[in-house]
Amino acid sequence: MKVNLTLQNGSAPGDHEIELTPLGNWPAAGGRVQIAWDGDTGDADWGEIGPGVYSILVEGRSYELRVVARRGDARHSTAYDVSVGPRTYHLEVRDPRLRRRSGSEQEHQGPQDILAPMPGKIVRVLVAENQEVGHDQGLLVIEAMKMQNELKAPRPGRVEKIYVTEGKGVETGFKLVRLV
Repeated sequence: MKVNLTLQNGSAPGDHEIELTPLGNWPAAGGRVQIAWDGDTGDADWGEIGPGVYSILVEGRSYELRVVARRGDARHSTAYDVSVGPRTYHLEVRDPRLRRRSGSEQEHQGPQDILAPMPGKIVRVLVAENQEVGHDQGLLVIEAMKMQNELKAPRPGRVEKIYVTEGKGVETGFKLVRLV
């Protein structure tokens, strides 16, 4: 999973790119992960030790992180306060997969291919070719790392083409559905 983030400690925010790749099985509450931070890579072990509290081991050093979503709708929040020891960092996460869902409908005129945001397996196709769909209507369900994610229509339109079938494996960027 690749995200862009702004990290602020003090008055100067910094923009960074981070990519997390699970090493082996990645359980919901911890595991081993490879981290690419602005091009530098390393491995870390992590575990959730309480609600919003994580223990992370990087290069033999242990860190305890306390993560609190900023005010607003916590379920959809992308802004967090992260405390590591006595320091608190303000963190804003920008998931490149979500960029396709934002903006005005004017940006989405004409044919639009909906692409796989992650590698996975198509579990269910929720629409049929030539079906009219509304904004945020479910198009298909993709399973990645034992989690099912429903991909939704970024705008109203008609499904012109479905490129995948249930049970098919896909890679990031693979064409799934064409919306007109």
